[in-house]
Amino acid sequence: MLVRRPKRKSGKLVLYSKPQQYTQIKAAIIAVAVTGMTAVTVPAFALVQPAFAREAIMLVQRSLQNGNSKPETKLDVLLRELANLEVEKATLDVKHTSSNEAIEEIDASIEALRNRIDEILPKSNAAISNVVTEALVSKIAALEIENSLLEAYHSPYAEVVVSTENQIRRLWRRVASITPQNPKEVINPVVSAILDTEVANLKARRTSLATRYTPDDIGDLLTIDLQLGSLAQRQAFYNS
Repeated sequence: MLVRRPKRKSGKLVLYSKPQQYTQIKAAIIAVAVTGMTAVTVPAFALVQPAFAREAIMLVQRSLQNGNSKPETKLDVLLRELANLEVEKATLDVKHTSSNEAIEEIDASIEALRNRIDEILPKSNAAISNVVTEALVSKIAALEIENSLLEAYHSPYAEVVVSTENQIRRLWRRVASITPQNPKEVINPVVSAILDTEVANLKARRTSLATRYTPDDIGDLLTIDLQLGSLAQRQAFYNS
């Protein structure tokens, strides 16, 4: 199947050549913050590698700081650190020896954090499960958006796309181990809402480009169309 690709400059594909191309990603992640995310869950996005995601994290954190007058407690910090480690562990590829060694180190750190949390909040299992689940689901949403961008530039069988899909599967399995009754009820509504926001932002971006269309915009338009197609498939799964 022939797939049209975005424009090239000097023989090389240019990714995110304009700041506007990832504005919608920031908006989607910020939407999570203003619809109920807590400071504890935000650092889950720190595991997303592209620079646009790291910038979005900072915007979310500033938004949360402006909206939260209550200072972060020691318990909040420990729960956040624990959630980060759980997300990191879930996204590691255990096929590699180095990953197995990393998991052993993470497990030791998780156990130490759980002990410290128990000292502050006895019988903390429920609180830990809630915070970890929020972080895992947030990471799933971030990776789903990231993969829709990757698929705009790569085939579905490209190593980078397959790697991200595998991370999503491992995160799903970890959520299922915490909420075995029906993990879809925990994951789908959150991810679906974020994908809906992303689609709306992309469509608005496309409409804006179409009204002032120039030959320089064709790469952006093609990228948006490819990403919308990818997101539509993901929406169908999370809306099922």
